[in-house]
Amino acid sequence: MIVLKQEKSIFFGSGTENATPGNETIDKNRKEAPHSFADALRMNTAMCIMALPQQIKKSRKKKKITQGELAKMLGKTKNVISNWERGDNKPDADTILSLCRILDTTPNSIMDWEDDGKSLSEVERYHIEKFRALEPWQQNLVDEMINKILDHSNPENLDLPQSLSIPFFQVSPAAGAGNYLGDDVEQETIELPDTALNRKIDYVLRVDGHSMEPKYMDGDLVKIASQPSVNIGEIGIFIIDGNSFIKEYRANSLHSLNPEYPDIEFTPGMDIRCVGKVLGAI
Repeated sequence: MIVLKQEKSIFFGSGTENATPGNETIDKNRKEAPHSFADALRMNTAMCIMALPQQIKKSRKKKKITQGELAKMLGKTKNVISNWERGDNKPDADTILSLCRILDTTPNSIMDWEDDGKSLSEVERYHIEKFRALEPWQQNLVDEMINKILDHSNPENLDLPQSLSIPFFQVSPAAGAGNYLGDDVEQETIELPDTALNRKIDYVLRVDGHSMEPKYMDGDLVKIASQPSVNIGEIGIFIIDGNSFIKEYRANSLHSLNPEYPDIEFTPGMDIRCVGKVLGAI
């Protein structure tokens, strides 16, 4: 598999480059509803935060525990508990779990997720956590898909988002001296959503090494746009004496983001050229 050595160099290949008419009542309801799954998630979270102070106080009194006693159990001050119950502040996620253990309740209950008699299933929680981890453009794709599914009773009528097939080069790594990409190197493809940003990608490579951490981790897949230069401060793909590196371009060197790895200083006679700009990681 093609790799970009950070502390050990290798060679890589060049790139290739309105609402649907319908029932008036349904339309009215849609206007009043959240515009997206992300909006609904934010609204639900906001309501839970508003209910949290009352639920903490209610659960504490049910257990016949004073604010001072609860504060001591949590390693907090009485004022902190008072602020929570007034809504002036709120506990973090770890503290909420500790509260639940002490007050003999559940996160669902203390966040007031069970007032309507319904609680989130484990699968629903799993999908919500995955959604929160997505980039904004990925969340938008999920919203679009959910809306399309809800708006079409027949799955065959779904206008599914298109995808792009991006070249993903593969080659067997050679330790130390670098890898050289010949005509016989296998090329695979990776499917990405058809977005304006992804249309700028010419090929995808895998990072090998730790010199660009924490921005790019060992094993990350990076999106490359073929171009002969990058601006100072941008991260690019560079060939030095036949070996390739992923580095940040500076006026007199190629910079490693990880301070444990040295920069590559430019010297007279060095054969160096830029062949691409790193657009980000997948």
